[in-house]
Amino acid sequence: MTPRTRTAPDVDALTDAVRVRVLARQAELRAQGRDLDLSEVEELADRMLAALPTVHPLDEPLGPFYDTAGLVAWLGISRQALFDRVRRGTVLACRTSDGHLLYPSLQFGRAGQVRPGVQEAVGAFTRRDIDGWTVGTWLTTPTAVFEGHSAVDYLVVHRSSAAAVRWVAQCAVEDAARWAA
Repeated sequence: MTPRTRTAPDVDALTDAVRVRVLARQAELRAQGRDLDLSEVEELADRMLAALPTVHPLDEPLGPFYDTAGLVAWLGISRQALFDRVRRGTVLACRTSDGHLLYPSLQFGRAGQVRPGVQEAVGAFTRRDIDGWTVGTWLTTPTAVFEGHSAVDYLVVHRSSAAAVRWVAQCAVEDAARWAA
């Protein structure tokens, strides 16, 4: 699932639509002998923007994401097979507040396989019932344990060598045990 990128014409159209509606409301109020108080323009703009989607701090390090339909189509598997992989901890899924599952694309290689090291880490955390957002954060947060890299970047830097995969897996097992205690 790729979010649609907003373009300047979209923003201009929204601005124009808001302008038309504000002017109409102003005319309605004037017809009643009242004024439209726009003295708190900044506060009003902030309240209007609150209705728009926000940028979540996890969007950048974890995204982009696949949704279930997109990942099933790409991998050529059934929904049940995908959910089984999530249950077994071989695919990382992050549940949204409205119950949908999203799958960070960073975990997949070009052919759809879960990257070595990532799969072992996801499994270690899944066995301890640690949620996907936490696992994703663990995978993407730079730390001294991984020479200043995130676990994912550490695997890339070390070309997913057997030693790097073992180190990431070991750290995941230790952190998962500590967090679940």
